[in-house]
Formats: sequence, structure tokens, C-alpha cells
Amino acid sequence: MRNCISILLTAAGLAASSVSYARDVSPARAGEADSVPVYSLGTVEVRGEGSAREASSTAPVHTLTDKKMLTRGVSDISDAINRLPGVTLRDYGGAGGLKTVSVRGFGASHTGVVYDGVPLSDVQSGQMDLSRYSLDNLRALSLSVGDNDDIFGPARMASSAATLSISSFATDLGDRAKANTLVAQVKGGSFGCISPYLRLGRKWNSRSATMAAGEFMHTRNDYPFTLRNGTLETRERRNNSRMNSGHAELNHLYKPTESSTLTAKAYWYDNSRQLPGPVIYYNNISREHLRESNLFGQLSWRNTFNSRWSMQATAKGGWSRSLYSDVNGKYPGGVLNQNYYQREAYATASALWLPASGWAVTYAADYAFNNLSSNLVSDTRPFRHSILQCLTGRWRTRRVTAVVRLLHTLCLNGARRGESTRDARRLSPSASVSVRPFGSEELYIRASYKNIFRVPTFNEAYFDHFGSISLKPEVTDQVNIGATWSPRPQGWLSDALVTVDVYRNSIRDMIVAVPHNMFIWSMSNLGRVKATGVDATVQSTFPLPGKRQDLVLAGNYSYQRARPDLPAAKPEWQVAYIPRHSGTGSLTWENPWVNTAVRVTAVSHRYTTSNNAPGTRVAGYVDAGATLWHTFGLRGHELTLRADLVNILDKQYCVVARYPMPGRSWYLSVRFEL
Repeated sequence: MRNCISILLTAAGLAASSVSYARDVSPARAGEADSVPVYSLGTVEVRGEGSAREASSTAPVHTLTDKKMLTRGVSDISDAINRLPGVTLRDYGGAGGLKTVSVRGFGASHTGVVYDGVPLSDVQSGQMDLSRYSLDNLRALSLSVGDNDDIFGPARMASSAATLSISSFATDLGDRAKANTLVAQVKGGSFGCISPYLRLGRKWNSRSATMAAGEFMHTRNDYPFTLRNGTLETRERRNNSRMNSGHAELNHLYKPTESSTLTAKAYWYDNSRQLPGPVIYYNNISREHLRESNLFGQLSWRNTFNSRWSMQATAKGGWSRSLYSDVNGKYPGGVLNQNYYQREAYATASALWLPASGWAVTYAADYAFNNLSSNLVSDTRPFRHSILQCLTGRWRTRRVTAVVRLLHTLCLNGARRGESTRDARRLSPSASVSVRPFGSEELYIRASYKNIFRVPTFNEAYFDHFGSISLKPEVTDQVNIGATWSPRPQGWLSDALVTVDVYRNSIRDMIVAVPHNMFIWSMSNLGRVKATGVDATVQSTFPLPGKRQDLVLAGNYSYQRARPDLPAAKPEWQVAYIPRHSGTGSLTWENPWVNTAVRVTAVSHRYTTSNNAPGTRVAGYVDAGATLWHTFGLRGHELTLRADLVNILDKQYCVVARYPMPGRSWYLSVRFEL
């Protein structure tokens, strides 16, 4: 049954967990008598958790739904990302602190981020700060490595080595959708954290619905830590760490006909935070401040013309700013101000054609215009036109799914003041296949290959005394071979999924910072990176004796051997900040009284530089936590009380060198759903 749901979802070209589809059934032969009856099928609603897609996908896909995140005791966005295999998270500490993600030895710029089906971008740094997204407004978090068999989407979704898809609580017109919805939550905890959240929804009729959501977070982030200098230990406290962050969005869905859908989204994010800076012996003073804002609006249209043709299109406009200041007497005037502004215009259209049973063909074309300006004297006002075209074919039978894709990328670069980086164009092929060798078993063998490239970011190309306009794009190749197995439910096992993937990745013309002396660095293409690894996951549910009791087990393990293939590189060197070993595990007891989840994250040591000098070693760590929650029924409404205990062992560790993470901390939340 789960496999059938997956096939229906993919054929409709939707990655979401629910979809509505309708069509008219007409006589097979034209010219038949008017008396031949025409039958009309109403709307059919298909819902699923996504486990079937994880099992049958031609390339690795790992999904965490809101229910899974609650069941596994996920405490925040960084904890959620750590539950995905092969992921390396950079976390600068504290609630709302900067968080970027890289996958399988690739840099963070190689990971694309998609929000509600539309790709996000940051041409300045190439990295998306995932701290902007809280769990309260997330319906699902999904990681795709390479290209999988969900082929109906924007071309930009195929332009990254890996894609992290974020789905919010969008509007719903299904039969189960309530006329009015209300979700209100207040969360508070250690180090002055307070975060209210509100979501309102209104289903106006069978064709129109609106949803609005907003949240705010305030935290001091003044957590204590121990500073060690040889045999001397002092107890310090993080300062200049206060943060005020807010996010609001408005979504509207309208169905002009049974076969077409219009969706609109307006999004606003603002974060004013102090930057504590790295911990330096006897100098814990920082006066840096960063103000970040992001605003975008988008309109999407989807239409199913008949049983063979579907089309979708999206137009989006976005603006963001980053205002950095440092009050330090060494600067002229005593203050350093660096202000950056980004703008984007983006449009995409794609068509899905089902020429015959088991066959699907899609063509997608994207256009994006990005520019960057600042208050720096050296600002060249760079801009970029990007045109992407993607042609994909998929063949599916009961036991075999095969996907072939060809992506053409054209980047036209310019600068209003001075020289610009070179233009770039490339054809990037990819192919993947999934085979189910035994019809009686939910066992799939999969293999995939993807070639892709990454153009230099504006920082890499234009940053004052640092960037280089002569940079070539990084070219990547990734190969994956894996297997997934979902055993049949037994009396002692109601649900389970096991995945194992072995991969080999490489980056050519890697962009690195090369020092000319202690004060002058520049960006250059130098050598390559080769990464070999294994990702393994397991999730299972064991029914327990008694009413409504289950034991839920979930875990993942990753081995990454990411070696810099540079001149004079030693065989044992590992790429900076990539751990050899990492993994997470959770065990949950669901019961009618108080649900309990315990979790653990373990990461081996890393190095801050790729030459692995002894002084650059960052120690590994084990972080354990627990969650307790219970939902009360209140006359058809729900009230959920939750308590999280983070870092129970009070282990002091760093994800990024000299940025200590919080020790033992706690959070309480109250959530009401109408």
C-alpha cells in the first residue's frame, strides 16, 4: 500500500505529503453516440508520511515529518539536521546562532535549500543560514542527495549536489481541513530564551484558503563555559550574545477549477543579534552586531490539462540586507560599518508529459537575476543572469525505476564598476536507477551518478583584497550505490525501514583561500577533494503490551573520508571540519501517560584546516538529551505540554573552533491547537 501511494505521488509530480487530483473519464472512441454516459470522478486525496518514497527512490532521500520530529524528541533545527545522515553542521552556538550545512564532504555552497517547493538563494556567500527556520512552522524536512525520481519541479532544484527541502504548514482544502485553525505556542527556557508562535488558518470555501504564521524569539545566550589555559581553568560566560528574531508569512491557496491551483506566499524575516566572536584567552570582549532582513513574495500556478499533460510556473521577487557593525577604537571614527544588499528576480516553468504507461518526461526552464551592492568604496556592484534548462525522462515498472536527466546552465556575469568574473556554461548529466529484485519483498537496490558544477559566489569573486575574478567553477562528480529494506509487519514489529548507501564524491578546481603573507589572502582554484563514505539509517516501531504503547527506535551513522588532493597532502589528511565518524540515535516510549524520548548525538574529532596540524584539532563530543510531552484533549481541541533537557551530561564542546556550545539547558513549551 505504501508503494502505491509513492507511485501516485510521484506521477503527479508532487513532493509534498498530500495531493489532490481530478479528471473526467470520457468515451475512448470519438464519434460515439451522445447517449454513452460520461462519468466524472471527484477529488481523490492521497496522504502519506513519505517512508515509501525513501525506500523506493533512485537516490538517497531522507525525510523528517513534524510527527517524526516530535516522536524522536527533536529539540531545534540543528538537532533536526543532525538526524539526517551524511550531514555536517556548522553551529556557532546558542539559540538562533548561525547554522550552515554541508553534505558528504561537499561545502555548504553545494547544498541547495528549497522552501515550499521554491529554491532559495544567497549569491553573496552561497550558504543559507538554517537558523531562520524553526520547528514550530515545519511540516517536513527532507534531504535529497543527487537526483531522485521526483522529476516535476524547477530546474534550479537539480543544480546542487544535495537539496534540503523545507515544507511549512501551508493551506489545505482537503475534506479533513477545518474551516478555522489556530495554533498558539509559548516556549521558554535557559539563558533568557522566550519564543511565542501563532498560526491562523481559514478555509473560506471548497476552493480558497488562507494561512498566516508569525513567531518571535528573544534570548540572551549568556551561557557559562570553562576556559582552559594549560593547568589554569576559569569559569567564563558568553557575552554580547543577545538576539531578537522575528518571522512572519502569509499564504493563500485558490483553485479556479478542479484541475488548477494558484498559491501565493509573502515572507518576512528579521534578526538583530550581537556577535560574541571567538573565545580568545583573556579577551572575551566583543562589540560586533549584525542585522539581517529578508523579504520575498511568490506566486505559483499548477494545472493538470488531462491525463497526459501537466504544467506549473512560479514567479518570485526577493530582497535581503546584512548590516554589520563593530564598535572598536582601531577603526577610523571608532566604528566599522559594512552594509550589503541583495536582490533577486526569479521565474520558473515546467511541463510534465506522460506519453505512455510507465513513462514520464519533464522539461523545466528557470531564469534568475541577482545583484549585490554595499557601502564599501571597493564595491563593484556585481550582477548575474542565470538561465537553467532541464530535460528529464523517467521509466517506471513494478520493479524498476530509471531516471535520466540533462541540465544546461548558463551564467552571465557583470559588474557596474570595474571588471566582472568570467561567464560560465555547462551541460551536466545525471542518471539513477532503483530495482526491486523480489516482488514479495520491499527490498530496493539503487545506483546513481550526478555531475554538477558551482559558480563562484560574489564574496569569492569580488571581496576586497580577497576575491578573484579569474576563478573557474568547481566541478563535482558523485556516485552512489545503496539498498533499502522495509520488512513486512510482524506481531512484534509494526513498521521498519533500513537504508545503506556507499558513495564516492570528487570536486575539481576546488576554490580555496591561499595566503600570500600574514595579511593578504586570495581565492584560487587549487587541486581537488575526494570523499568516500557510508551512510546507514534505521527506523522501526515495536508495539508493546498494553493500550496505545509503542517503542520507536531511530538512528543513523555516517563514515566520511574526505581527503584533500593537494600538492604535498599527506594520505591521512581530512578536509577541514569534516568528521570521520558521526551518528545520532533516539529511543521513544509512546504511551497514554507521558511520552518519553531520549536521544544522543556523537561526532568524532575534526580539524579547522585541511593540513590537519595538531594545533587545529577540534575534539569530538557526545551530546545527550531527553524530551517529555503529553497531549490533552479539550472538547475537540488539543493542549500539548512539553519539556526538553539538552546536553544532559553538561559536556562542553565546540562545533566550530573557539565557539563553545551551551552546556546543560532546559526548555518548556505550551501548545494549543484549535
